[in-house]
Amino acid sequence: MSVFLPVAIPVLGALLIISSGRSVKRCAWMLAATGTLHLLSVLLLIFHPSVNEYLGADAMGYVVLTLASILFFCVSWHICKWMPATLEFEGDKTMSPRVFASLFAVFLATMSLTALARNFGLLWVAVEATTLASAPLIIFRKTPHSLEAMWKYLLICSVGIGLALFGTMLLGVASYGSHAGLNMKLLTEYSGKMNEPWFRAAFIFCFAGYGLKMGLAPFHTWLPDAHGEAPAMLSALLSGALLNCAFLGMIRIAGVAPEALNGFCNNFFVVFGMISLTVAAVFIVRQRDFKRMLAYSSVEHMGLLALLWGLGLDQIAVIHMAGHSLNKMTLFLLAGSILVAYKTHHVKDVCCMFGRIPKTALFWLVGVLFICGTPPSPLFISELFLVRGAGLWLGGAILLLLFVIFCGMTANVLKMCMGEPSAAEENQTADKAAEGLLFIPALVIVLLTVGGCLLLCNMVR
Repeated sequence: MSVFLPVAIPVLGALLIISSGRSVKRCAWMLAATGTLHLLSVLLLIFHPSVNEYLGADAMGYVVLTLASILFFCVSWHICKWMPATLEFEGDKTMSPRVFASLFAVFLATMSLTALARNFGLLWVAVEATTLASAPLIIFRKTPHSLEAMWKYLLICSVGIGLALFGTMLLGVASYGSHAGLNMKLLTEYSGKMNEPWFRAAFIFCFAGYGLKMGLAPFHTWLPDAHGEAPAMLSALLSGALLNCAFLGMIRIAGVAPEALNGFCNNFFVVFGMISLTVAAVFIVRQRDFKRMLAYSSVEHMGLLALLWGLGLDQIAVIHMAGHSLNKMTLFLLAGSILVAYKTHHVKDVCCMFGRIPKTALFWLVGVLFICGTPPSPLFISELFLVRGAGLWLGGAILLLLFVIFCGMTANVLKMCMGEPSAAEENQTADKAAEGLLFIPALVIVLLTVGGCLLLCNMVR
């Protein structure tokens, strides 16, 4: 029974929110309650596992589900302060709060279904559902640019889902005769009986399809536009949770590969991981929009995640996934606070954050340093193991690209934090509202610092 709760609770929460009336505070608090109950249901499932033919979780499934639940819990409580502040300054230019909150809850249900799916057909349905649930949320501010970003996201991801569907069908052909169907457990047991040429084709199509959803270059084109226009709360979940769900789909396919094709699958992860890292480095150096900069940072870290998995560093990949998810969520929440104060996400129009919103500026600077792998960030540990495990030439190339990304991101952040304030542009009410949104980001930064220090101490021992 417990296996159904992570999917059922957000659906029930969405129904209650949509029927709750137009009170902004009521919608926000009901969403926070949904996030709290979901996290409790995930903990219950971890301590009392429940599995059936279609739903259940292995170790990676639990990691992805737990991260999604923790991120939603943090974001939903952050929304309790963010939504009233945003509506105060933007008025009727935004989506209805109850529609926004109910779609947010449905989005959590679809990600939970993705993490728990034990059948490749159901996995495909769940990943498609994440697109349908999250796309309308991009037009929260109801501008022409956000509408364009939503359609790009919807159309491009639909192409990827179509490729994944074809790959799933080919997987069924590859397993024909094994009587495993699309059941993950049975396919793992009978992987040696699969038709290798058909499996190669299935893996390529599924890799392209789920890789597009994950944001791996060159399939990443939807990601900068969606993050640039989506509200910061949605960007936090898209980058911190949804990309993990897509990655889970990719490793599910690789996990049922015949033993002879393990090297073939791992090479795909390594090659596209390096392509993603290179593309991210090129665009981050040239980026002058801090939300799009964070989007390309997600392309970078999905590339690093693919590299870790392809090189067989599975446990380190889990550390990297957790570190990236929590850190990126924090940065997008802080980006939302900056937007409340400055009403723009262009770097050139944001200056003297230390003069206007000093607390936000401090955590923004620390968060960017952490996402770049600066100690004591947990990402420093994962990136160190990656460079050491990649060999001389590949490790050197990764290190160079990471340095380029570090320079590009810190240059933008220093421009935003330094400079002289302009009295004409200051809005003390907005600045105070932005500073009042710091509790969740500050708490996560502290936890990341403690976690990183513990990992460093453990590594030294």
